Amino acid sequence: MITRSRVVLTAIGGVLVLILVGVVLLAPRTTDQPLDPDSAQGDGTRAVAQVLDQHGVHVSVVRRAAGLRGVAGATVVLTRPELLSAASLRRTMAAAAGARRLVIVDADPQVVDALQLPVSGLEPVDSKPDPYCTVPWLTGLRLTFADISYTPEEGATCFGEGGSGAIAVLPASDQTPETVLLGSRAALTNKTITSADNAAIALRILGSADRVVWLAPTLATADNPHTQGAKWPAWFRPGVWLAGAVVLVVMLWRGRRFGRLAVEPLPVVVPSDETTRSRGQLYRKARDRSRALAVLRMATRARLARYLGLAANAPPDELVARTSQAAGSDPRHTAELLYGTDPPDEASMVTLAQDLHQLERQVRR
Repeated sequence: MITRSRVVLTAIGGVLVLILVGVVLLAPRTTDQPLDPDSAQGDGTRAVAQVLDQHGVHVSVVRRAAGLRGVAGATVVLTRPELLSAASLRRTMAAAAGARRLVIVDADPQVVDALQLPVSGLEPVDSKPDPYCTVPWLTGLRLTFADISYTPEEGATCFGEGGSGAIAVLPASDQTPETVLLGSRAALTNKTITSADNAAIALRILGSADRVVWLAPTLATADNPHTQGAKWPAWFRPGVWLAGAVVLVVMLWRGRRFGRLAVEPLPVVVPSDETTRSRGQLYRKARDRSRALAVLRMATRARLARYLGLAANAPPDELVARTSQAAGSDPRHTAELLYGTDPPDEASMVTLAQDLHQLERQVRR
């Protein structure tokens, strides 16, 4: 039989689980991955994504190369390309063939070779770049910091000298869109986007179309076998929270008490006269006058011995003598009251009980 309390507890547990599932599913996406448009960390790029959205450029984020679909006329952005295998990089280039522009951030030599980009030189740098620029739509701007300098075989460069630069713009071909190699994280990250002209550079590179499809792989979605780090599936963290909540609900549900609260029996104080009357009524109902009289005489003898300073097991002769002396009564009468024969009827028994009480009063007097 299902009790009302069990139904209530089950309903409460179900509501809690539903609330947690809703929070997990409806909570805003957050991550701490570098160069990720969902990350509000210093090395994230949420600020750029929000600014693009405010300027009417819709930003959609995908985590795997297989998710690049419907990118015709859009700007495709690839961050952390080192997390992708050569096959995924080639798949990305093929999917972006119809895009308006492909932007690759911090492409290393392995990425350049996998994509077969016309770049003759690539050199890591760690300095403030030269403002020289041959890209018309970036002329006059200043970049705060460069990570990589590219030397393309054809195309224009910016923020470098001698045909090299932190930004290389490769012209479009039949198989590839216009490709921008951005060798500077400073132009995108939250902590440096407001420095110098970084924000303007990011908007001019990413805002040339009304849509941006941002391929931002994470350690969980990386398929490069050389990528180090733990690869947890995307559902792992919400799943852990959900499992913890379910365990908590089950603990609350199964940890309830069964039945009514058990009361521990405690000693009850009952007045002595009530006890005496109750025992007398029991003896009377059982018609056991002998047992009742024996109890009365034994209790009287114990009280008299204690009052007269005698031992509890004092001899009858000594107790009778001391009691008669203290009460001023006949020793034979005293002995008959304390150790005599049983009365023949109930009326005589009542008289004997009254005489015992009177004797005790005389001794105490």
